[in-house]
Amino acid sequence: MLRLANTVVGPVEVVTGANGPAQTLEAFNAGDGSLKLTLSVPASVTWLGATVGAARTCTQTTAATTCVPLQFALNTAALAVGTYTAIVTVNGDASTVDAPQTIAVTVQVGGGVPASVNAFVRPGCTDSGFPGTSGKAPGCAVDVAFTTNSQGAFTATTKDGNPWLSLLLDGTGSFRFVFPYRIHIQPPAGMAAGTYTGTITSKSTFAADNKTIPVTMQITTQPIAQVSADRLQVQLAQGAPAFATTIGLTNIGLGSLAVQSVSATGGAWLTAAQTACPVVLVSPSLAAAAGCMAVTLDAGALAPGSNIGSIVINSNAANGPATIPVELDVVAKGAPSILFQGVQDNATFVPGGAVSPGGVVAVKGEQFFFGSPLNGPAPPLGTQIVTTQVLVNGSPAPLYAASYGQINFQMPVETPVGTALVQVVRDGQTSNTVSVTVAARAPRLLLITTTGYGAIQNAADFTLAMPASYSVPGVATLQTHPAHAGGTITLFAIGLGATNPVVGTGAPAPVLPAPEFAPQLTAPVQVNFGDSFFGTKATPLFAGLTPTFAGLYQVNVTIPADFDGKGAVPVSLLFGDGTFSNAVNVEIQ
Repeated sequence: MLRLANTVVGPVEVVTGANGPAQTLEAFNAGDGSLKLTLSVPASVTWLGATVGAARTCTQTTAATTCVPLQFALNTAALAVGTYTAIVTVNGDASTVDAPQTIAVTVQVGGGVPASVNAFVRPGCTDSGFPGTSGKAPGCAVDVAFTTNSQGAFTATTKDGNPWLSLLLDGTGSFRFVFPYRIHIQPPAGMAAGTYTGTITSKSTFAADNKTIPVTMQITTQPIAQVSADRLQVQLAQGAPAFATTIGLTNIGLGSLAVQSVSATGGAWLTAAQTACPVVLVSPSLAAAAGCMAVTLDAGALAPGSNIGSIVINSNAANGPATIPVELDVVAKGAPSILFQGVQDNATFVPGGAVSPGGVVAVKGEQFFFGSPLNGPAPPLGTQIVTTQVLVNGSPAPLYAASYGQINFQMPVETPVGTALVQVVRDGQTSNTVSVTVAARAPRLLLITTTGYGAIQNAADFTLAMPASYSVPGVATLQTHPAHAGGTITLFAIGLGATNPVVGTGAPAPVLPAPEFAPQLTAPVQVNFGDSFFGTKATPLFAGLTPTFAGLYQVNVTIPADFDGKGAVPVSLLFGDGTFSNAVNVEIQ
């Protein structure tokens, strides 16, 4: 079982015209047998050499005693000033679990301190941030982050004498090898619109970082554009379905932001056009994107290799056109590939987290399914969608849905607690093997999109327990209104563990005369309203599997009549053994 002491090397500062110092990162074995590793570097990266050394005593981790050094030569003498990153793949042989994995190697040729800074902010913010709040709102301040390999001495001065410019060190310590800094630009309240200049003087033991940085702050009453993604990097196999995403342009300044045009460069594989922003469950009071761009990357008949392009969004913003670099890496069609820690619960999707027997699980990776996303049949679930399967410890698992980069499946109820091994099979080709921890329970409450609100229904009318202003136009079944103290709600969850009676793998929970007679949890659970430690606790009326569904749980609970929390109240589940779920919001009026 492959493990890495770290997954990043650098950023390493390198003098212009010179090769950087050699770097080493350690790999070790968390399983049986011995590791047989190889390293691969993209052909387009000529400045990096990677080799596997002989096993030795570990120096970078205490998780093992014997490690395999992965050695990196930085052949950077021919590189111009700038930051360069290469992704190195660590491969194992066919018997290696949790391979391949990747390491990002970054070098900063000419040092990490920026040559200049130009920032746009809006007037009218208080010293603490947004008017009327204690927090810093978008557009009121700008932070420019950079890293160095040695701690420097920095002096910030402004030509006008106002304290709008400072430099912050985000962390340091005895074993710090990378020092993260932030140039912080925030005008004091009442500072008029205009252009202001200052400087930051840097003194460092690394000669290239000794410089005077000119800083320009432009306080503007015009719109300031902020894109939802500052770059796109996608890998697709030949013949894969096109990758589609939406990029939003939001106004963090004043006035009204208007998108004037959008264009794409790089080739026919990249297209971009203005589109209506997608309908999601959001409050009308939240700042919405001023414009959205539909972006498509299509490998089509492209040969394997890297394709570079960009998207340019023109608007009336003071900070000019927004340019988004795009890279499409095309690989040959082959066997499916699972990401390291790519087996995750299907609610919070936390890499490395545990799942449970009978739980709803997602596996993430590439080349799982060549076609439009497809759902499997309603329960009882099948174990194959077209030619795609998921194997758990060598046996097919029930499937909910399959797409190019994700499959949702049920962890078989009979899976033992411990470590399970997962593979994907497509067209008779088997993927790499990835491990996942299986616990007796891994409770996760389901979320509604990205709002922070849970999938929680008011039991009286089956509406979602969210603000009344939240809705999905045209979807009457998802109408909303707040819950109230004394009212009963239903929380939907996965991973809550064993039930009595047991429902078999892939089978639907039975429809019985009353919910209290449905398969119930064998372990007692409480519902916590408010603070995770000192909140108000309530005992559910029912906690068990949802009739007709496979792997979906529900918890019916009455909000205590004396509970005085209002607005978005966090709610979570707590088991007697100390296991607890994630917290989601329920709206209470």
